[in-house]
Amino acid sequence: MDAEQNQVLDTASETREQQETGAGDCPQSQLDSPIDPAESPVNGQEMERLPDMLTESGMSEEMQETAPKAEKSPKNMSESPEKVPETSPEVVTKAEKYPEKQPELESSEVSESATALYFEPDKKQTTVPEKQPMPEKTPEPLPLDEPLAENNIETAPEKMAEPVPEAVKLSVQAAPEPVTQPESEDVKLLEEKEPGESEKQAESGVVLAVVPEMPAESKTVQEAEADKQIEAEIVPEPKKPVEAETVMEEKLVEAEIVKEVESEKRAAGEADAVEQQKAEVVEQIPAPGTLSFAFLEHEQTKATLRTSRTLIILRGLPGSGKSLLARAIADNYQGLCTVCCADDHGVKPESPEASADGYKAFDDAVVACCSVGTSAQVIVVDDTNHTHDRLARLGEVAEQHRLVAMFLEPRTEWSRDLPQLAKRTQRGLEEAQIQAMKVPLEETSLPLFFGWFLLPGIQDKVRCTSMDFLKTLDTLEAFKKHLPDFTVEAEKEVDLEQYFQANGVLHCTTKFCDYGKAEGAKEYADKLAVKELYGSAFELSLSALFVTPRTVGARVSLSEDQLTLWPADAEEVVSVVPAAATLPAGSRAHITLGCAEGVEPQQTGFDLLEILALQQEGQEGELVEEMELGSLAYYGKGRWLLSLREPISAQACFSSLYGPKKADSTKKDGDKKKKQKCTIL
Repeated sequence: MDAEQNQVLDTASETREQQETGAGDCPQSQLDSPIDPAESPVNGQEMERLPDMLTESGMSEEMQETAPKAEKSPKNMSESPEKVPETSPEVVTKAEKYPEKQPELESSEVSESATALYFEPDKKQTTVPEKQPMPEKTPEPLPLDEPLAENNIETAPEKMAEPVPEAVKLSVQAAPEPVTQPESEDVKLLEEKEPGESEKQAESGVVLAVVPEMPAESKTVQEAEADKQIEAEIVPEPKKPVEAETVMEEKLVEAEIVKEVESEKRAAGEADAVEQQKAEVVEQIPAPGTLSFAFLEHEQTKATLRTSRTLIILRGLPGSGKSLLARAIADNYQGLCTVCCADDHGVKPESPEASADGYKAFDDAVVACCSVGTSAQVIVVDDTNHTHDRLARLGEVAEQHRLVAMFLEPRTEWSRDLPQLAKRTQRGLEEAQIQAMKVPLEETSLPLFFGWFLLPGIQDKVRCTSMDFLKTLDTLEAFKKHLPDFTVEAEKEVDLEQYFQANGVLHCTTKFCDYGKAEGAKEYADKLAVKELYGSAFELSLSALFVTPRTVGARVSLSEDQLTLWPADAEEVVSVVPAAATLPAGSRAHITLGCAEGVEPQQTGFDLLEILALQQEGQEGELVEEMELGSLAYYGKGRWLLSLREPISAQACFSSLYGPKKADSTKKDGDKKKKQKCTIL
């Protein structure tokens, strides 16, 4: 019997060595457990006799059933977890309690059950009673590095139905020292949630010792913390439904608030964008009449301006739509148009004194565009131009560079509406600032006069024709006979080319407004025909040339279309020419080619009315000579009329003019009759 017991001890020792050898993948620290050097390996035949030895030693049949088969060594069991030894049916496992996690528990149960049955019995005890009562004090166990209580599931000793065989108890105490491994989640759940399992184990007479698969050292603090963290991740604490609903409601409320705020911001941004677009006079769909200008709609006018040089001067309050009009002009005259914007030169029209340098740079840019040699046929000046000085200055630039000037104001509904302008302007001006600019703008809303302005090319032709006429006239004997009409010195010759002085751009005045001071000026400016035809190109017919001691000019024969722009009361000058009231409309239409010194250009029209009144009375005049251009007749008092055989066709543009203001001066009748020499350029 002693030999058999010693053989069992040797088998247990060999099993321990195989267990340590099978843990080749474990860390070196786990393989450093103390091993008895006297123990030697055990062969397979001795392992096969292990159940018989246990039976001879008095081990219960129940323990033999739980013991592993000889061929299932710890190494083989770790490699083949599917071959699990049968355990007591009364032991409630995790697989039965939680079937969904069964695969994870199978390997754990196999290792725990198999390891628990390897023991080293006490060498001093030779026989073990079959059912020995539990002693009051257990035999002193062999020294262990760590207590096995940490790896075993606690039992309930007060409900032990049968005493545990001492042989099994001793074998468990003398078993090789297991290495503590992190306790699995499954075992913890059995400890916490199934305390009754130990009672069932006690009733079956078996103490279930849970031993890790592989030997390992005691847990470190870091490993314990890691285990707690894993447990917290595996079994998270469920949120309270009420708190979750509250959080969800708060988030929904916050989302609604954010949505409302964003919606308000979008609405405000859209409103600002709309106002900004209105301030620029809605480019894509302009309001009816906003861009209703003849030079943008009439093909004949557009064709005429493309071959001539024109300076379009925009004027109006900030936000009235000048920039839109400038872009429309540039689009209609692509490749031939240049836009000069005051904003590009730092001009602040609300503070002209502070913008002196800006205006100087701006004027220099305009002059550069108007200079000869540039490709631009249409130059647009984009500025408020609300003062008389600015208008006169730009008109002077146009005259100096032989350009026809047009003065345009946007035709928007809000062009004079201060609240609307304050919203639309990009300058950030207040209504008071705009009001300060509105006063001078309204004072200069009407020009010095309206009329047809001859294009630069035709001006040269008309001037040359008039000069040829004057050169021929002062050489005629008939003219020399009536020389005293031009000078008090009868014997002195008169050079008509020096006698008359040229007066600016050649034009045919329709209405003299004097910046709104003349009678009927505003009514004329408000006429529908004047507004619609402003900027239109016309072809005037010059039918005669006439000379008086005061003026030299050309008579213009108006067509039906041109008469729509002619004032109805133009010939009602009874105080000057009593017979003029009976003349047909348009009789006064003329072009002043020159005036004697001290004579106003308006006198040219009166001189023409006198000649036409004489013709109406039946006076054909004295036919002097048939000249190359036509028939020359003398009507007394120095009045000469050359009826042209072929009228001169002159292209002109219906526009207006702003000139420098002049102080009022009274003229005496005697001053008008002074005969002084002048020149015709």
